[in-house]
Amino acid sequence: MIVIDYLLANTDRHYNNFGAIRNANSLEWIGSAPIYDSGTSLWCNTPTKLIRPLASDLPSKPFKETHEEQLKLVSSFDWVNFEALQHFGNRVCEIFAESPYLDSERCVCLSSALDQRIERLEGLALTMNHEQHHSPKIEEEFEIKL
Repeated sequence: MIVIDYLLANTDRHYNNFGAIRNANSLEWIGSAPIYDSGTSLWCNTPTKLIRPLASDLPSKPFKETHEEQLKLVSSFDWVNFEALQHFGNRVCEIFAESPYLDSERCVCLSSALDQRIERLEGLALTMNHEQHHSPKIEEEFEIKL
């Protein structure tokens, strides 16, 4: 959810619009609920010319104040298929082009914004992966003297 909200620039995730799926009888955790209520995404209240896709101060909820801070809560990006996300913005633009509510300038802007955020996320994932696999291991030996 944090990653999707980052990519979509969702600014209104809160504790009442995400959930968990549990077994009704045992209450056993089954998994996260599908993502819903992402209506304040894709700079919906921002004029096209003012969209700054890589702004580090883009507000976020509910765990941290910005998306950049929330992404630090993600322990691994290994599950993200970045190859499948290549040129995702173009695919989005094709879909948006059919909407009477989005002009071509906004479609192109949102397409570029999504691609930029995907690229930044991939860079973050590579950096995190490198740090996890190449961090020096500190081994200390303790001697107990009696």
